[in-house]
Amino acid sequence: MAHKGNIRIEIENLLQNDPTLLNSKQSDVIKKIQELYPGIKYGYAKTLFNRVRTDLRGLQEEQITKTDQYEKRRILTALDRDGKLMNVEEWCKFYGIPFEQARSYKLVTHTGIPYYNIASNVINDGIEDTITAEELKQLIAEDLKGYKFKQQFKPVDNKKINVIKISDLHFGAYVNNLIRTKDYSISILADKLEAAVQIINDDNAAENHVHILGDLIESFTGLNHKNSWKNIEHGMVGAEVVKLCCNVLHEKFLSKIDNLKTVKIVAGNHDRLTSGKDEDAEGGAAELIAWGLSLIGYDVEFDSIVVKHEIDGICHVLTHGHHPVSKNTTTDICWKYGKHGIYNVVCEGHLHSMFEKVKPIYTIKDDSTDHRRIICPSFFTGNFYSESLGYSSNSGFIIFRNNGNGVPHMFCYSV
Repeated sequence: MAHKGNIRIEIENLLQNDPTLLNSKQSDVIKKIQELYPGIKYGYAKTLFNRVRTDLRGLQEEQITKTDQYEKRRILTALDRDGKLMNVEEWCKFYGIPFEQARSYKLVTHTGIPYYNIASNVINDGIEDTITAEELKQLIAEDLKGYKFKQQFKPVDNKKINVIKISDLHFGAYVNNLIRTKDYSISILADKLEAAVQIINDDNAAENHVHILGDLIESFTGLNHKNSWKNIEHGMVGAEVVKLCCNVLHEKFLSKIDNLKTVKIVAGNHDRLTSGKDEDAEGGAAELIAWGLSLIGYDVEFDSIVVKHEIDGICHVLTHGHHPVSKNTTTDICWKYGKHGIYNVVCEGHLHSMFEKVKPIYTIKDDSTDHRRIICPSFFTGNFYSESLGYSSNSGFIIFRNNGNGVPHMFCYSV
């Protein structure tokens, strides 16, 4: 049989036509898949098989199980009855599993139904749930097929070069009915990105360059913080949140910007692929999104800590603001990461506000004849935690442009 079409759907049809394969030894099924689809890699076949098997098992159990009989399901979904992601202790309590006997646990999010894999003396589902970066890339590449960036060229009678700074998208976050904080969701973010495009295009620049300053997603695992799973849109974890973030950035923002040239991305603290910050300090989810956008055809540069971009006589130094590098003085950052002899702009995000109460720190942290350091506004409006601390913010972004004398104009916009 030829290796063509949507392989995932073909594997799903294969398992539906021969249900015994669902409970067969994994290596035997993968061998059969490789025989049917010559050229497919073992790791990719294993990933697709596990995803399809999990989905089909869940569907089979739902057909024979009433809504209030979750304990009988083979796949113990990590979503509660309202579709919210449970943390591991709530999940164990929900299914009557002794959490204290768990040696280790991991939230499996790359499948259609998120669930916990627990190593203990009580349960062992037997599903191999590890997924490599290469397997994630294959999943992302499959879903991004057909998307292609075609530059929106618009002739203008000027030489303006604009540098657009956006930060803290927190894609997948869901905020609703708080007292002061405005509602937030994927659809609201998409509307705000389109509003930003209108402002950018109305300025009729000959070139546009986009800088994204980290925290592109809310959470890859749903467990960045103790209760972060409560403020995530349904299903927006794992590979799905990465793929959809690429999709929305492409369709609602980047592809609509006239005369777009480059995209620069740094990682934020929410962009890690693990729950614990010590396990992934490099922002793997942001790197995957940057990789996905490059697949679509964008000129993308990514770094987990700092990106330097010299454009139109000004050096832009980008970092999210959570790494120890941000504790350095502005002069030190410019000396180590900027360019000597020209104006340097150091841009950070992370604080979700134009004003941060603790220090205090204002938007412009440092300003001199040859450099400026700013905290960029956030697209994310905030959540219960930030509101409990007394913070709230409007969504916004900043455009920089050389004033003709090597010093930047700075335009701040709300959306």
